[in-house]
Amino acid sequence: MVARCRAIVSLNAVKALAVSYGGLDGGAQRDLLDFAAALGPEAAVACPEGPIAERGRAAGIRVLRIAERSAEVRHSLNDRLAAPARLAAHAGDTRRLVQAFDPAVLVGWGMRAGLAAAAMAAGMRRRPALVFRHGDLVPGPLIGRAVGAAARRMDIVCCASEAIARDLDPTGSLDERIRVITPGVALERFGPASRQQRGDGVLLLGAIVRWKRPEIALEAVAAAAREVPGIRLTVAGAPLDASGRALEQRLRRRAQEPDLAGRVHFPGWLEDPREALGRAACVIHCSDCEPYGRVLIEALASGTPVVAPAACGPLEIVDETCGRLFAPGDPEAAARALIDVLRPSGRAEELGRAGRVRAEQRFALDRTHRRYRELVADAAARSAARRSPEHAARPAAARRASPTPGSDTTLVTVTHNSERELRTLLDSTGRLLPGAHVVVVDSGSSDRSVAVATEAGDRVTSIAITENVGYGRGVNVGLPAVRTPVTLVSNPDIELIDDSVIALTEEVRRSDRPERILAPVVLLPDGKRQDSVHPTPTSAPELVNALLPPAALPGALGLPLAPWRSNRPRRVGWAIGCCIVARTETLRRLGPFDDETFLFAEDMDLGLRARAAGIETWFWPSARVIHRRSHSTGPAFGGEPFELLAERRRSVVQRRCGPTRTRIDDAAQVTTFGSRIVLKRLLGWPAARERRQIEALQTVRRRSTQHSSGA
Repeated sequence: MVARCRAIVSLNAVKALAVSYGGLDGGAQRDLLDFAAALGPEAAVACPEGPIAERGRAAGIRVLRIAERSAEVRHSLNDRLAAPARLAAHAGDTRRLVQAFDPAVLVGWGMRAGLAAAAMAAGMRRRPALVFRHGDLVPGPLIGRAVGAAARRMDIVCCASEAIARDLDPTGSLDERIRVITPGVALERFGPASRQQRGDGVLLLGAIVRWKRPEIALEAVAAAAREVPGIRLTVAGAPLDASGRALEQRLRRRAQEPDLAGRVHFPGWLEDPREALGRAACVIHCSDCEPYGRVLIEALASGTPVVAPAACGPLEIVDETCGRLFAPGDPEAAARALIDVLRPSGRAEELGRAGRVRAEQRFALDRTHRRYRELVADAAARSAARRSPEHAARPAAARRASPTPGSDTTLVTVTHNSERELRTLLDSTGRLLPGAHVVVVDSGSSDRSVAVATEAGDRVTSIAITENVGYGRGVNVGLPAVRTPVTLVSNPDIELIDDSVIALTEEVRRSDRPERILAPVVLLPDGKRQDSVHPTPTSAPELVNALLPPAALPGALGLPLAPWRSNRPRRVGWAIGCCIVARTETLRRLGPFDDETFLFAEDMDLGLRARAAGIETWFWPSARVIHRRSHSTGPAFGGEPFELLAERRRSVVQRRCGPTRTRIDDAAQVTTFGSRIVLKRLLGWPAARERRQIEALQTVRRRSTQHSSGA
């Protein structure tokens, strides 16, 4: 039977994908999370694991994972030589994410991500609209030319300040593409403290790096102390690298000298600086040319006056009503500005009140959010205009027959200490399949999984089992509660990206097609496809795969070995059980799972039993989901349980295929692991995993032989 993907357009797909090269906490990265929050579920953020990824997930933002790479360029010759390769690899990550999630808009967040986005788009027949979020000054003419060239390939260039825009485009050639959207702050999170709480403390807040010139703050305080005897300085921040650590040591030594002794405090990085901002008499900033200066806005929102250089970003934030500006790089001028703010005339309070008003009028976060939404809407419209007439016409042709998406479908999932994952699954299902019912079978959780299911309301049926019965048995318990013609069986660590799973539910209901089990594309958090569908054990593709890895056969040649790479519907031997769709009556007749199979290989068993019953399993790549993988089995087994995996596979093949094919499968598995060991040794890669897999299979075979002899 030849099948084609029906024309299905996701109604709620990822509209904007914002990619960041780095994942450390900083003003630009927090602005990135503000951008994602402005768009809600229509946005996704891709960044390395780290503080920003953690913050994003905690805020309910969809975070995709990309590899972490060094940002060093000037530290050594090796860094300079490796920088282009790192950037190319980042462009490769970006391209893979675009191909996997098909966003309408791609936002390169920062210079490296912008360069990567421009490189990624080269040669793409159907690319998203490109937006470059530029939040820094170019570090030199060579990089400036490269960044300028990348900017010219963008649909929109979004700068964080007028100073950044002028630096990028001094001749005005990009005027039609450039938009300035200043980062905002959530005003309700910041507030002024009383004068009794403030005292004469000066706050320097930010990373300890050379270009921020923190030594100027110390010299300014030392000079100002002659007229403001009670002045104190708090240096709140931490170094980011070796040069920063050396700078911090120099600052500490300077702080011990007689004119500063006892005046300077180094508390390190502040996780939440709001209290320090509220208590400070003023905030000082010392960079000769700060691109923007988010901390200055936070100070104004806290009712705290600002002393900053009269250059670049601070000129757009601070004026004489809310602070004082001084000549860049001049400690004496900075000292005079401090004295003018702190002298006992009530000026600090007056400046602070005016600063709060200025923040409310110009830097409110909801204003920034609105402008981000307008930016993405404009970029998405440009993306839609580039689509082919056929693609543009699809939405009208592909509207669902069901009045409410998902109303013919019930999702069945099994939880075991899956509180966080279940929240994500229920949230994505509620948004993208609002008509679907959900059956949650809890299998002996000790966390709040049951409470999460119960709190979801009438759309969720919660069934609690006191012991951990495993995934397959749990699904079997939940299936009798299904009242819809279609059932979607899903791990709790699955997240719907868009409503493309409706393609599966519509396909399985077609009256002109036989019963089938359908499986979508399963994406990992980094955008790679999971090997989610497989050939039948001991089939010709499996035996070829034992000798050749799928990557050795490019294009269509490798699809029989790695069917999950296909972009067309394809019949397969079996699909992993993390996400499958079938008619409810089909699953009930099959079980769907074997109650005697506890953990692992129950999905292979289902595929083999379905095949024996004349029910085909198909890979259907017009639908896609994200899989977080092994959220409960990983912690439970402390890693991959190789022996248990080998035992479960062998048991299923033995029961469903017989002893002869079991011996063939054993030999194929050993050959597979052995050939991979040889290949990895040739490449200089570690092969400990494959050796453990062989050892596990040999142990299981010996145990089986001993059991048979004993019987």
